Amino acid sequence: MRIGMFSNAYLPVINGVVRSIMLYRQGLLDACHFVGVFAPDSRNYEDEQPFIFRYPAIPLPTQLNYSFPVVTAPHITWMAPRLKLDIIHAHHPIIVGVEARRFSEELDIPLVFTFHTMYHEYTHYFLGMDNEIVKQIVRRVVRDYANRADYIIAPSPAVVDMLPSYGIHKPVEILPTPVDLDQFKPRARPPLSDPDRIRLIYVGRVAKEKNLDFLLRVFKRAAQQDDRIELIVVGGGPSLGELKKLAAALGVDHRIEFTDMVPFEQVVEELNQADLFVFASTTETQGLVVLEAMAAGLPLVLVESKALLHFINPDKNCVVVQEDEEAMAAAILSLIRDPDRMRAMGRAARQNAERYSIPTLTSKLVDVYHRAIDMHFSAT
Repeated sequence: MRIGMFSNAYLPVINGVVRSIMLYRQGLLDACHFVGVFAPDSRNYEDEQPFIFRYPAIPLPTQLNYSFPVVTAPHITWMAPRLKLDIIHAHHPIIVGVEARRFSEELDIPLVFTFHTMYHEYTHYFLGMDNEIVKQIVRRVVRDYANRADYIIAPSPAVVDMLPSYGIHKPVEILPTPVDLDQFKPRARPPLSDPDRIRLIYVGRVAKEKNLDFLLRVFKRAAQQDDRIELIVVGGGPSLGELKKLAAALGVDHRIEFTDMVPFEQVVEELNQADLFVFASTTETQGLVVLEAMAAGLPLVLVESKALLHFINPDKNCVVVQEDEEAMAAAILSLIRDPDRMRAMGRAARQNAERYSIPTLTSKLVDVYHRAIDMHFSAT
């Protein structure tokens, strides 16, 4: 099969959408499919992979490695029909996503759209505005785009449940981003890697919607009762400076390490050196970092989030709490004081993550593509 993936971001940008494209691209190539990626150009970055087609783009000074694509690109307009694509897979509903829809319609190629993000919750990022009128406009744009696709991919049941509120009525398949199990080699760690030093870890974007101010207050409560606890926050983002100030104000900055943005290889290493993964975001559409922590063999303490429930097993591989500082701190303390339980949870977490391997989920993605093709041409 010949697939074209269209996205508003690709390497050197690293985010959840890019990770999804990279991992599925790897799986598709391993299964002998052709994959072309259409994405904005990035200054001073040269693609090492073949068949990456870049739109001219303007760098965004406020966003590291991000750029705004200029979708008038004659070389891509010339190239697209010559690739003889069987399927077009859009990862955003605007800008490059509009190009995906254009090629789908002009070349009569089925269109699949992955609904990666709860777009109405992120208008303050990509539009700089956060009010109900703007949210309604965003809903309308996304609805119109999705309803012109042949098939929708949702990364979790939480997204599926939200689609009716947008007015989307297309067939939907739940298909999360896979995890590259080969990158995570859970070491044969003792119940605690160092009984005198317990490393809690958060991985992800450092931004308001990740609820990190709550997590820092939870950490303070737990740290006051156990002086072995440390926290490492792996990731960068717009709230990093504010979060460091909050850590100082809470008097726990000497027990928290902020890495800022780091290469994914270091993320893996940090997970391998940690003892417990903590996560408080309630706005996830999937929570890939949670799945990666499970692949690393870590037990987890999580704030309840519907998007995470489809791949966790509460009380077996994680502890799930309500969004309550005292409750989450108590859960952390209870778990670290029971090393055997931590070890058992870590083993169960790794076993659960193995259900989301690249080959397994890539096979399901190809099935979606075939269904989209059948639906597209049966309707014409």
